[in-house]
Amino acid sequence: MRGAFGIVILGIGLFALLKPVHIDDTVVLHVAQNILKDPLRPFAGEFFWLEEPQPLAKVTTNPPLVSYWLALFVAVGGYREWWLHLAFAPFVALLGWGMYRLTARFTGQEWAWWGVGWVLLSPAVLPGMNLMRDVPAFALFVGGLACWVEGLAQGNRRWLITGALLGGLSGLAKYTALFWIPLVLFYTLQQRAWRQVGWMLIAVLPITAWSAMNLWTDGEVHLIYLWQERRGSAPWEAKFLPGVVGLGASTLLLWGLLPHWREALGQGWLWKTALIAGACGGLIYWHLTLFEGRPIYAQTLFWLVCGGVLLGTVLLVSPRAENGSDSFLRVWLAAALIVAVWGVPFQAMRHLLYALPPIVLLWAPRVGKRPFLLLLQGLLSLMVIAADYDYAVRYKRIASEFAELFAGERVWYAGSWGWMFYAEQHGFRKLLPTGEGLQRGDVILVPQRVYKGKMPPDFERNAMLLNERVEKPFVPLRTMDFEGAAYYAIIRTNAPFRFTWDYETPLEVTRAYRWNPPP
Repeated sequence: MRGAFGIVILGIGLFALLKPVHIDDTVVLHVAQNILKDPLRPFAGEFFWLEEPQPLAKVTTNPPLVSYWLALFVAVGGYREWWLHLAFAPFVALLGWGMYRLTARFTGQEWAWWGVGWVLLSPAVLPGMNLMRDVPAFALFVGGLACWVEGLAQGNRRWLITGALLGGLSGLAKYTALFWIPLVLFYTLQQRAWRQVGWMLIAVLPITAWSAMNLWTDGEVHLIYLWQERRGSAPWEAKFLPGVVGLGASTLLLWGLLPHWREALGQGWLWKTALIAGACGGLIYWHLTLFEGRPIYAQTLFWLVCGGVLLGTVLLVSPRAENGSDSFLRVWLAAALIVAVWGVPFQAMRHLLYALPPIVLLWAPRVGKRPFLLLLQGLLSLMVIAADYDYAVRYKRIASEFAELFAGERVWYAGSWGWMFYAEQHGFRKLLPTGEGLQRGDVILVPQRVYKGKMPPDFERNAMLLNERVEKPFVPLRTMDFEGAAYYAIIRTNAPFRFTWDYETPLEVTRAYRWNPPP
């Protein structure tokens, strides 16, 4: 069994280390470039990400701590993928350490490594880490909470100061992580540690300093701007239901609970079971009516039911008499879900990370030591990261192949995500919605799957097809085909990933055109 775990962990680690720049990594690295030019102006200038060039401060919805961190590594070792991913190793270590301490404190030392395993081997964590801000923010959040809990338990101000600093920094990695402050305040008051509340002022310092810097350099606080704009945000129902789907796909702990179902629910387990079943039926009906007219995917409904059962059991499970932490963990879970619905413009696996630790801490002791089930979850994570690598690497290869094919020519491209990073690495120019700058004979590259934004209105009339690259999949799982799988944007009826034996439907089709307007 140890050998199997070693192979799974090694596989996940290698894919994570070698993964090409992907999805929002491009924005994070662009901010890092700005920092290397002027450390006080991380959001300087305009950035053409989706539909048109905009001020960078309006494009990005996150603070720049992770970009500052990556800028150090870019300055030393450039943009080699393995080097940039290695920069995130301390955050992974901090997350593991934080879960170890929290699990030991809340459930007992014998469960400490199980808590680490259930979180780090979740399909929501390492497969989607990339170079984005979510896992670093999550690690600082968990690490800071672990330090604070230890500080209260031991009456040690060093732990409290370290915890407050880490928790405050989590909000500089991801604004949504700022709920660390009210969550920890609740825990501190619950523990009746009135005298320690003052140390929480340290957690407010990082976001205060960042906001003051905004006022000084730009005349506007970035966080307040985002609060007022809330642009592009989907209705809360369209984020809540996909959130339940994503939560159900984040862990297999539920399956270990089934043999202990009656014991876990305790007195009244029969009516509780009926209530959970009714709630899951209601979720399915809500899903079908909210997304009426959209394709319905069985795998999405499966994960929706899993998420519904998971949340239902968390609410109805009998509390552990020997441990008074259950109420805090439920508050943590509720706060994480509220933030994942209210605080983001759309749902994604990475937005649900903060809900994972309280679920693990509540369920790991009740599920018991289930190495086979944990290994199965690890294998699922390995498949997800392998499939996502298979998708990400295509854009790197496509950019390289077209750079060689059209060497010496003026090449334009449409699209964003990791494709944008590699296209610009080869000197391609981004196609403006107006077509401004195009000259007769220029080459235009247009992927069909990646978000393209607006194309010039006369594109179809004036573009002549030259070449087409069709990228077929290698892994029987999809992460971003928007035909049942949307790991980084769980929108409408998609699941975060889907299993399929369809190897004919391509991951991507990229077409090269010659710009040939009439004289």
